[in-house]
Amino acid sequence: MSPQSGPVVVPLRSVEQLTQLYRDVLSPSFPPAELVSLSSFLADHAAGHLESLGVVEVPDGAAPPSGPGAAGPGPGGAGTTDGAPGEVPAGRVVAGVVGSWSAEARVLLVQYLAIAPGRRGGGIGAALLGAAVAAWLTNLRPAMVLGEVEHPGFHAASEAHGDPEARLRFYARHGGRVLAVPYFQPGNAPGAERVPALLLMTLATEDPTATSVPAAPLRTFLREYFVDSEGSLADDEPTRALLASVAGERVELVAADELDRVPVGLLDEASLRAPAAPSGL
Repeated sequence: MSPQSGPVVVPLRSVEQLTQLYRDVLSPSFPPAELVSLSSFLADHAAGHLESLGVVEVPDGAAPPSGPGAAGPGPGGAGTTDGAPGEVPAGRVVAGVVGSWSAEARVLLVQYLAIAPGRRGGGIGAALLGAAVAAWLTNLRPAMVLGEVEHPGFHAASEAHGDPEARLRFYARHGGRVLAVPYFQPGNAPGAERVPALLLMTLATEDPTATSVPAAPLRTFLREYFVDSEGSLADDEPTRALLASVAGERVELVAADELDRVPVGLLDEASLRAPAAPSGL
């Protein structure tokens, strides 16, 4: 990666690159409850459920990866890098963004966006997010692009996992607005730990000037996301409250500095984990 040219964003497709992304970038950046396992991460990419783009740092003298236009078409697409089909840019993955596409809802969820420790700053995150969202908007035409962010009032900053308040400001600078829903992250499997008090943000919408978004795509997305993650749609108070918040025609968008207007998806002891799988399964 040349400091003169700035970060170059390319699709990450090889097992080697995806493993680097998981171990060197995602694992140091997120608490275990927010990460799927490496095996699931690789399997979901192989099945086309996830797609990752990243910044690859190449050794001195090596050919750089393809240019900024190399960002692929997003999950479900068939694009390649600007090089030969299947070509893997050599070097170390230093940042990545992972997207999950719901074709039925027409919603793209940015599941992870992170930069390797020691490489944060310098505009890498902004370049990565901008390139990924631009590619997804062009190739998928989603109703909305969403991201999950820890609520800074309920999650403390840490050296290992970063500062939720700074992360919220970052997304706000790039057009992010908060959906007025009591959101929490579903468990990554039946019986797995959930993450309370997250903010669900729009990073792009069909009408950037609107103060609300249609609720129907959100209803479809949330039901699909929770069933895919937890194995079923739980009948507990936090899940019912979340679905009730998208039961109308539209959902309000709130500025990042007005979080007092956003209900918080808190969990009690009984709902801190996803429902266990039925016995015998």
